[in-house]
Amino acid sequence: MIINTPITWTVEGAIKAGKKDQFLVIMEQLIAAAKKEAGTIMYEWTLSEDESSVHIYERYRNEDAAKAHLAQWETNGPLFLDVVDITKITVFSALNDNFKAAFTGPATVFMNPVGGFVK
Repeated sequence: MIINTPITWTVEGAIKAGKKDQFLVIMEQLIAAAKKEAGTIMYEWTLSEDESSVHIYERYRNEDAAKAHLAQWETNGPLFLDVVDITKITVFSALNDNFKAAFTGPATVFMNPVGGFVK
C-alpha cells in the first residue's frame, strides 16, 4: 500500500433507545474534534428518516491522518458507544496488516479498491 493514498471508511449504527438527544450532543463534540485534525478530509454524519440509525462517512488524507484520528478512540469511543450500537464498518481502502487489525471484527467488511481515482 502507498502510504499517501486517501483512507476511507463508513460506520453504520443504531441509535440506542432514548438516547437521541444525547447522541446529537456527542455527535457535535466528535465533529468539532475531527474538524481540528489536519488530515481529516471528510467527516459526514447522516441520519435515517426515522432518526434511528446513523451512517458516518470518513475520509483521511493518508494512513498517518487516519491513525491520528483513531488514536482518539480511547477518549471518544466510549462516548460514541454509549449512544450508538455499531452495526457495520466498511473499509474502502487497502490497509497494511497492522492497521487493518484495528478494524477487524464481526461488523467489518473490507472492500478492495480495483479502479477509479481521487482528485
